[in-house]
Amino acid sequence: MEDELTDQRAKERDISRIAGQILPYYEHVYGAGCTAEKLYFSENRTYLVRDSGGAARAVLRLSRPRYHTREELEAEVTWLCRLRADTGLILREPVAGADGAYIHTVSDGEGDVAYGTMFSYLTGAPLENLPLSGQCPWFVKIGEAAAVLHNHVRCWAESRRLPRFHWDYESVLGAHAVWGDWRAAPGLTQSDRLVLERADGRIRDELAAYGVTEENYGLIHSDLRGANLLTENGALKIIDFDDCGYGWFVQDLAGSLSFVETDSMAPRLIEAWLAGYRKAGALRQQDIGMIPTFVMMRRLQLTAWVTSRSGSDAVRGMAGGFAAGTVELAERYLE
Repeated sequence: MEDELTDQRAKERDISRIAGQILPYYEHVYGAGCTAEKLYFSENRTYLVRDSGGAARAVLRLSRPRYHTREELEAEVTWLCRLRADTGLILREPVAGADGAYIHTVSDGEGDVAYGTMFSYLTGAPLENLPLSGQCPWFVKIGEAAAVLHNHVRCWAESRRLPRFHWDYESVLGAHAVWGDWRAAPGLTQSDRLVLERADGRIRDELAAYGVTEENYGLIHSDLRGANLLTENGALKIIDFDDCGYGWFVQDLAGSLSFVETDSMAPRLIEAWLAGYRKAGALRQQDIGMIPTFVMMRRLQLTAWVTSRSGSDAVRGMAGGFAAGTVELAERYLE
């Protein structure tokens, strides 16, 4: 165990040195003495960048190898820049290097290519730090922000042509699921698997009946959960578009409930989200009727993610019994 911890620390030092290779592109902004210190390791590795005077100035994201292509990352930057220009949402701003590029390529030391993207630093506390009992007012703001995002992509023709992956059944739960197979989750009994298979099948059928139209499907954030939202003096700030892609708009509601789907507060949070959405947009009755299906779909997707990303900071800090909670939710969904 001690040897494993030592190896992990050595690997982190190596990755931090790799991240340091990107800093010279930003010395014209943050000074020749700017530094990068580990901030968080989840899907990607993020670093807090301090200027030569020690002040927090930016966040450097080192993307997970083979997760996105350079073109996909450039598409994310394109949408962020348009959102900042066209909406009043508070977002992290992509920062170009001295060479004019937003995406910088470095070797990860193991034969893979890693991409680094710099974003402006935003102050605030993560929403997930607040007790769920106090999050309803914030879910109103999240719902309203989601409506602004969806309205923007409906009016922006280029949003249909950006090279980002699709969060459809196949990429979420199917044979080519991006985050892995929920069936690999440890601790599932044969009875549990049968319940989850039934839920999986029902999700597939419900999605087929719901269909894909310009009204219900487009570019979405897909991960508007508490870890990716900052709160400060009543303002909501969105900090992570790494998983943005094409999906059903109601999936953004399911994303906001990530990891708390089984909590008794979930119905109230959904109502708050919908109340906020109605301030800036509209959902049809058939969209609202799909909420349980998208919540169940997201929970199964997260069950796969927790299994395939067991070494990330987010998973290490998670309480046990996640798969059991998924089975509980599936039983309610099937009822």
